Amino acid sequence: MELLNLGRHCANPDCKQLDYLPIKCQYCKKDFCSEHSKPIEHNCNEAPTGDGERVPICPLCDAPVPIKRGEDPNIRMDQHIANGCHPPAKTISTKPFNACSFGKCKERVAVRMMCSGCGKNYCIKHRLGPDHMCDKVKMDNKVNNISKLDITSRNSPIKAWVGKMFK
Repeated sequence: MELLNLGRHCANPDCKQLDYLPIKCQYCKKDFCSEHSKPIEHNCNEAPTGDGERVPICPLCDAPVPIKRGEDPNIRMDQHIANGCHPPAKTISTKPFNACSFGKCKERVAVRMMCSGCGKNYCIKHRLGPDHMCDKVKMDNKVNNISKLDITSRNSPIKAWVGKMFK
């Protein structure tokens, strides 16, 4: 009977534990147990030097201070503190994405619903012209024609139709 090749032994020479779910190092491509899977835990020679994965935190304002690759974090921190611990400028607008443009409505929608009259984005509740009081959007001709009809007159076509339907 042939034995199945299950699991791998940890590549760390001090461990050699049989692991059924080994983790492959992204740098040296060797298999390790979960205890030695991180490059620093198995002294990986292929891993990049330095701690480029961490961003230093300012001790005064508790803000992260971004550094460029190869830049000395101490010099960058000194510059940050000398500039008054100002956080970097925001790259996004203050208005939430796809926010409703109607008054104080704070609703956000996943899909933009632009008004054909004013060109602004609205939520489902305010998407129609009359709902957000858009004076540029003309109502449907049928709605305009029905509202212009005089139902109270004797010769009204609506009154005649209603009279025939309910005799």
